[in-house]
Amino acid sequence: MRFLRKINNFLLNILYNTPRVLFINFYKYGVARIRVYWPKKIPKNSSAIFAFNHTTGADPIIVLSALKRKIYFLADSDRFRTKFTDFFFRKILNSIPLFKKEHIKNAASFKEMFSISKDRKIFFGIFPEGNLIKNGSFGKFHDGAAYLSYKTKIPIVPVYIHNMHKGPRPDTWCGRNPICEGIYSLFSNAFRRVNVFIGDPINPVAEEICRDLMELTNRENYKEILDKITCKLEEEFNELKNEAEKTVNTRKAKNKKKPVFKKATSFSEIKEMPENSSTVIIKPEFGAPDVKNPFEDYDKDKDGEFPENNLADNI
Repeated sequence: MRFLRKINNFLLNILYNTPRVLFINFYKYGVARIRVYWPKKIPKNSSAIFAFNHTTGADPIIVLSALKRKIYFLADSDRFRTKFTDFFFRKILNSIPLFKKEHIKNAASFKEMFSISKDRKIFFGIFPEGNLIKNGSFGKFHDGAAYLSYKTKIPIVPVYIHNMHKGPRPDTWCGRNPICEGIYSLFSNAFRRVNVFIGDPINPVAEEICRDLMELTNRENYKEILDKITCKLEEEFNELKNEAEKTVNTRKAKNKKKPVFKKATSFSEIKEMPENSSTVIIKPEFGAPDVKNPFEDYDKDKDGEFPENNLADNI
């Protein structure tokens, strides 16, 4: 009987995971253009809570494609209203619902999270801002990541998603509809170069944090502990954002096109060259047998010399 139960669970696991594997791998290898910076900062032998900035509804798909790990996301319960979104969030994104208004229902969600993380290597995903922030800055960071980290003793790894297309404007119907916004954002970020930056882990039980929070822990001042961890997370994201801008700008400067040297064969070729061209024209050697004299169609000046000033003006 136990053997049959194991077989049944194995087959159900394959059935439930197949849509997720197919969808994520199709997007990762067929559509996405994602570059990951500093992936070695992710803990190798322990669990982690990934904290992401939230720009579009496509963010979970992007990070699943980038990090190549099975991540359990914590999502707003409003995303599970319809059968389609419930299936998508539970089976494709491995999401666990969190209730903002009916807090008593969160007991089951937290119980599920703690049972998942017990005695096994697991990765959680959470968006500390709670809502989509499309103005290029960060929103208010909530204590959800800090609470989960403090309770499970799992470090938080900040992950900054850079250069995402922001999708539809929030004041449009598509921007207000989660399904439409997510689909729009998936297509608008297809074949777009998206950069994912991994930050330094924030360990709630690390020696330096324990030292800072020793007084607070002794007094059981729970709220201040969470605020301390959240403040540290916000600082990490600001540093990541600055580092991302520097790194990307440096890379762009290195990849800038080097000038191409080309020997002109006629004066008209010099004259027709665009001003912003990266091609540098080399003045031809007049009289060379294989080069046509570029001035043979032009009149000489009074002294019988070629109009060198005009040439200088056009080079």
